[in-house]
Amino acid sequence: MTGQCELTAGDDGDPASESTQTTPGTKKPGGAKCVFKGQAVPCRTADGFFDAASGCYLTPQDAPSSLVNPVSGYPSGTKFYRCWVILGVVDGRPQGIERFESVIREPGQTQTIDPRVAAQQVVETMTFIAPQLGLSPYVQSATHEGIVNVPVWMGVTDPGPTTTGPQTKRAAVGGVAIEATGTVDRIEWSMGGGETVTCKGAGTPFSRAMAEGKSLKEIPASPTCGHKYRTTSRCEKSGTYQITATAYWNVHWTGGGMQGDIPMDFSRSVPLRVTDLRPVLVDPAGGPTTSQPPVRSCTG
Repeated sequence: MTGQCELTAGDDGDPASESTQTTPGTKKPGGAKCVFKGQAVPCRTADGFFDAASGCYLTPQDAPSSLVNPVSGYPSGTKFYRCWVILGVVDGRPQGIERFESVIREPGQTQTIDPRVAAQQVVETMTFIAPQLGLSPYVQSATHEGIVNVPVWMGVTDPGPTTTGPQTKRAAVGGVAIEATGTVDRIEWSMGGGETVTCKGAGTPFSRAMAEGKSLKEIPASPTCGHKYRTTSRCEKSGTYQITATAYWNVHWTGGGMQGDIPMDFSRSVPLRVTDLRPVLVDPAGGPTTSQPPVRSCTG
């Protein structure tokens, strides 16, 4: 009997779908979707978890049930499971019967535990870090302020396996050999004021040379990840835009004849003050400087 398991989002009835909080991000395991002989079946029922190798739903036992094999003398660490064997699938519901013979897994054999549980444990040993954020060319300013209508380049200043991926971990848990590879699908930048920019990858670094000899109007926009503010942050809380970048990961795992995907996200925030270059009105006749235009109210 053969089968496979794909882990996807949306099965709230399965224990694997519970969210796990991490710092500074979240891991969101999806519910599982298993396939038996080309037909989708639940990965967990009241009869246990789906086991692709045996074609059974398994539940642990303290001792084996067997008509032909001895019930003692197994090596230390041997696992015993009651088997509800699948005979067919009707309208997505597995049909079967409890088998008297236990499924026995000696140390070193695969799938002594639910592969999804093994995958979760392997992923929990991987290191994920919210990326450090770089915002340019506002850093050219002595006060580190952005300027209205001047392009802001966004990027990750510490790209690598733990911040932008990819990273791979291989480990055996409970007799199940798991390989998990995490990659960043996208980085979403919440720019404050309700605007969001979605970028692929870590962004393009901005160098001071790009601004040399250019007016603010001539500073180029980022080719990969950028934004231009149309209003100042003067009316925002604390007078700054709160910028939050969220890296969305997908960790794909294989093992025990199954495979799945675990989505994760990690965020970091920084404040950015955005100002407007207000003109200074000069009397062409050489008289005293005239007053600047009045600042508009934040309430009207």
